[in-house]
Amino acid sequence: MTRQTIDAIFLFLGGALLFAAFVVSALSRDAFFIYFGAEDSLVENATAVGLACAGAVLLARVWRVRGAITRLALVLGTLYGLAYIWVAGEEVSWGQRILGFESPEYFQENNDQQEFTFHNLVIGGVKLDELIFGPALSYIILSYLIILPVLWPRAAWVRRVTERLVIPVPHQHHALFALIVTVIIPFLGESRRWEVYECIFALLSLGIFLNPANPLSTTGATSTGGVDNS
Repeated sequence: MTRQTIDAIFLFLGGALLFAAFVVSALSRDAFFIYFGAEDSLVENATAVGLACAGAVLLARVWRVRGAITRLALVLGTLYGLAYIWVAGEEVSWGQRILGFESPEYFQENNDQQEFTFHNLVIGGVKLDELIFGPALSYIILSYLIILPVLWPRAAWVRRVTERLVIPVPHQHHALFALIVTVIIPFLGESRRWEVYECIFALLSLGIFLNPANPLSTTGATSTGGVDNS
């Protein structure tokens, strides 16, 4: 199975999930909450697995060519992968509800959900989730998903930066998919609709990282052709 086929499968799953969310919401809002919006729901667990797998792909991407890339590139690629794995752990409270352990005292006192998660901590009256995952991060992610694929084939300096920082560049079909989902998701009349969006993002990330527009070769170089043929 080619990486293009695997990419297409993940995008199909993302589209199917979005469609299913609208159907289930229309049939039963209680069912939507159980399967899509609740803690430890099927969708939340799928999001965590998807993010962890995406992190593993990012780690494998740089470590398999570690002898052919710079130390900076190896460190950055490793950090990208670990960041995804960290978010996956946060998504399911590091298995707290599955393993049944209690939050340490500090987290019970300073976490707005009393869970063993770092992004829900409140420090000095500041909620870290709003600071870290606020509008600024949303703009960065959307710029990566939608704007970068448009600039990458057209601007040499963008290709140089992405190569130096070993950033996997989305294809233009990834950008179109992200744009369509971003436009459609607000019409899902559920307060927990963003759980669906996060899961689709995890699936999209897997598609991008397995089939980037600039795959790393065994020489450490990335494809920097001026045309994205996706």
